Amino acid sequence: MRRLSVRWRITMIVVGLFAIALGLASFVLVRTVRNNIVDGIRTSDQQQLAALASQFENGVPGQVDLPQAPDRGRPIIEVVDNRTGEHYYVLPDGTFIPANGQTRAALEYQRQVAQQQQDLQTRQQVESAQGQITLVSQRSLAEVDDTISSITHALLIGFPALVLLVGVLAWYMAGRALRPVEAIRSEAASITHTTIHRRVPVPATHDEISRLASTMNEMLDRLEDASTRQRKFVSDASHELRSPVASIRTQLEVALRRPSRDDWPVVAQRVLAEDERLEQAVADLVELARLDEGVVYRDLAEVDLDEVVFEECSRERAIPIDTSGVSGGRVNGRRDALARAVRNLVDNACRHAESRVTVTLQTRDGDVELVIADDGPGIAPEDRTRVFERFTRLDEGRARDAGGMGLGLAVVKSTVERHGGRVTIDDAEPHGARFVVRIPAA
Repeated sequence: MRRLSVRWRITMIVVGLFAIALGLASFVLVRTVRNNIVDGIRTSDQQQLAALASQFENGVPGQVDLPQAPDRGRPIIEVVDNRTGEHYYVLPDGTFIPANGQTRAALEYQRQVAQQQQDLQTRQQVESAQGQITLVSQRSLAEVDDTISSITHALLIGFPALVLLVGVLAWYMAGRALRPVEAIRSEAASITHTTIHRRVPVPATHDEISRLASTMNEMLDRLEDASTRQRKFVSDASHELRSPVASIRTQLEVALRRPSRDDWPVVAQRVLAEDERLEQAVADLVELARLDEGVVYRDLAEVDLDEVVFEECSRERAIPIDTSGVSGGRVNGRRDALARAVRNLVDNACRHAESRVTVTLQTRDGDVELVIADDGPGIAPEDRTRVFERFTRLDEGRARDAGGMGLGLAVVKSTVERHGGRVTIDDAEPHGARFVVRIPAA
């Protein structure tokens, strides 16, 4: 079954709540109006009886002066002599008539009393010289019932009209409120990988819908950036991988055309060098792809980073490496990932150093600090962030013929950050680059 739209659901909820509230308010209104009218009549009758009570101090008189009748008319007043048990009715002119059924007036009063015995009745006891006298005021509530009936009929007529009016207003206001949402949905539905530069409209309401649109645009910014970086990565990777493959193919084809004149051991060494370069690039690409997937390291263990540094620095390289400043340092992490990061930093330093590379390691302020410095051309301050981007090679002294594809430092940055650390670049003394890696100590 298809669910109702948000607009319909909002309208139905508003109409339902309004109908319940209006119904309860109408019920309370009718009850309150009737109670107020009856209370007013009762108070008026009590006042009239109190005004009559002073005329019965000496017993039942033959005639009384009736107080001025209120707006709602004069009640039927009955006098009961408790000593003799006689009943009298007070006529409109103040004359008493015995309630014995012998006169037409008395019978008429009795008939009216019989018909109105369910109506409002007010009593008051009077102590007279002849004994106790009871004054009884009876009033018909037919007029009150007519008034309440008129109010009820008006409410019954106005109730559906008001509910319908609120429903129309709720439908209209819900449509206006959801119009930006529909615009956002329509624009988002039309965005594809070829039109990812487009953005959804942001209403100038500064409310939840406006924040939703802004959040969607921020998400589209991230997606566009990721798509751009992915295309650039694929383009650069294909270009970089094509270069060593083409070099290997060219050298072998040339050697095969003149097999008797080429030194095959030299050719093999050149091919192995290109193959090593290709293998390193593939390994870095695989490592970066794995880091980009956000896979959480679950096999963390305590690693003696100083042992990793000594192991990587012991590899044969063209530049001597000074490790005299390496002391103990233990971190939580993956040994293979940390070894790759250290290897990439050392290889990078050796590739650009003129005569030496210095490696130091120490524990400071709860961090294990690894510093790798070279005496090469150094890195300009404006390039110290860009150098960690993939396939980035600086113009001065760091071109392709120096080796490397611009992936090693990207792997270093991602690996260090996955271990909760950070890597920065400073100037070495007297010149060169100084890479500083800080990872929380175990």
